[in-house]
Amino acid sequence: MTGSSPTLATATNSSTSSRRSPPAATGYTPVEYVQALRIEEAKQMLETEATAIEQVSASVGYEDPTFFRRLFKRRAGVTPAQYRQRNRLRGLSV
Repeated sequence: MTGSSPTLATATNSSTSSRRSPPAATGYTPVEYVQALRIEEAKQMLETEATAIEQVSASVGYEDPTFFRRLFKRRAGVTPAQYRQRNRLRGLSV
């Protein structure tokens, strides 16, 4: 998977049709909202691709894989590796 998803691109676009800010619409601060979107995109990648976790981290916008792993665990309750092991689609060879 290359490039950013339409969801992430749309969510970070400053010219939205909604007049409410992300916190008003979602209950998240702008930073938390972007983090939540990035973690959801990472979850999809971990479920469907055999990409290294460092590459998943970079693909969703985190240059520091250690920060990504800590944030992922805080938001998902498990490490990216644990998430992949528990949620990967059948037939995915890692």
